[in-house]
Amino acid sequence: MASGSLCCVSSGNGARAGGELYQQLPHRGKRYNYQTDENKRGPIPNRVGIEQRPAVADLKQEPGHFEIDTIFGKDQKSFLLTVVDKAVKLVIIRKLPNKRAETVVAAFRDIVANTFCEFKTLTADNGSEFSQHGEITKVTGAPVYFARPYHSWERGLNEHTNGLIRRFYPKGTDFNYVTHRKVAALEHLLNTRGRKSLGYRSPNEVFLTHLQAA
Repeated sequence: MASGSLCCVSSGNGARAGGELYQQLPHRGKRYNYQTDENKRGPIPNRVGIEQRPAVADLKQEPGHFEIDTIFGKDQKSFLLTVVDKAVKLVIIRKLPNKRAETVVAAFRDIVANTFCEFKTLTADNGSEFSQHGEITKVTGAPVYFARPYHSWERGLNEHTNGLIRRFYPKGTDFNYVTHRKVAALEHLLNTRGRKSLGYRSPNEVFLTHLQAA
């Protein structure tokens, strides 16, 4: 497998060997212990707007351009980080015990350490959890762009994916009581079922096509 894989695969031995590649797309990383304090709202330093994002991100022809967001749990005391590829629709989900910016950076370290993602751009909303976007860029190698406030359609795929997740975990769910295994199972389900936008292929299938062509 080329070191510059286009999207996300587990970095475990099965994925490297190739024989269990399909079954391990994507794969959970190790757990992290985070602090429990939440970020206070405030301006995002050095914010770069979506209008400066390369136009290629909207073409949806190459993997690596991701939309990122967080889903609130009950009483805003637990969270999910969702990371979705605009081209292949592959989703990565991580449990977060809080929305601190450093917690999100640590989650991206986990993602980078445990997948073969090649990040090219990241597009976020204006939540304070992404205020350390410079650190996220250091971890992923991808610049972070911010959608305009109240323009959720600028991250339409992420909003749609969050809606799919909410079918399984509706508002009011306390993610502290949802195991990592269950989150991983949902991630796998979303990545292995066919999508109309992909010609009824699954995100995993589309990813493998790109991987084999690389």
